[in-house]
Amino acid sequence: MDSLDLSGKVAVITGATKGMGFAIADALGSAGASLVVSGRTARSAADAQGRLKLKEYRVRALTIDVGNPQSVETFAEQAKDAFGRVDILVLNAAANTPDGPMLARTADEFDTVMATNVRSALMLVNLLAPGMVERKDGSIMFMSSRVAKRGTALLGLYALAKAAIDQYVRNLALELGPSNINVNSICPGPVRTEFSRILWEDPAREAQISSAIPMRRIGEPQDVAGLALLLASPAGRFIHGQNISVDGGMTA
Repeated sequence: MDSLDLSGKVAVITGATKGMGFAIADALGSAGASLVVSGRTARSAADAQGRLKLKEYRVRALTIDVGNPQSVETFAEQAKDAFGRVDILVLNAAANTPDGPMLARTADEFDTVMATNVRSALMLVNLLAPGMVERKDGSIMFMSSRVAKRGTALLGLYALAKAAIDQYVRNLALELGPSNINVNSICPGPVRTEFSRILWEDPAREAQISSAIPMRRIGEPQDVAGLALLLASPAGRFIHGQNISVDGGMTA
């Protein structure tokens, strides 16, 4: 059996219409998984579904607003119904956060950031993990960030939310490990996505950032997707409770 084979598995990927989420969906689909992908709008979700179906993957597209608890609950029920089960859960969807120093942030901004990045993840795990526990099999991965591991003067609330995610992974690892469910977070460095366009749309700025990366380039979505495939597959089943950097060596 191919150690990266996901035939017969069902993967749910939130925030999968572009960037790292779409690349992860593509990688898991290429390994044989049936896919449930989500976007914030029906149009973006349908577009992602169409592009993935061109590769002859089994795909169901759904919408979710991660800041709305009712939307999260509805999505979870629809995701379970799409192919009858959920074996792999990739929590990639998030929301833009206000930049700037922490002293300028408000309580309302804090609540919004924690709701969209942390509360939604808690809800989806609570709604979808019980089926994995019942079957004694599953893989859950969260999209974190390298800024969760260091201070930042510009992305304070975002870093705070991602640090909470990394701790959530460690807690879940203790709870779900006995049920043969591996739980990890992926912590990308600079990656070429629309979300991080400010990092690379100016060639001079990209060159400056790349110079601080030992591999001398920013990442591509496929660099992150490779790790997600490993963590979802039999080859990565003993990797558990980790916050794994994918950053070209920046944390080194």
